[in-house]
Amino acid sequence: MAEIYITEEQRAKCRKVANAFAELYELTDVMVADAGRFGFVRLQWFSEGEGFDSAMAFSDS
Repeated sequence: MAEIYITEEQRAKCRKVANAFAELYELTDVMVADAGRFGFVRLQWFSEGEGFDSAMAFSDS
């Protein structure tokens, strides 16, 4: 499987989307992490013993 990287332009667009939803994410158990050239990762429903229930990677805004 080939590795997929995003461009700096795509990364900037993804950052805008993540920032637009930042306030909403603070109200829920959702976190968006910047994964550098790989895009962004949305982590959802954290439980101390289990970790994150859902992790999705986004490489296109």
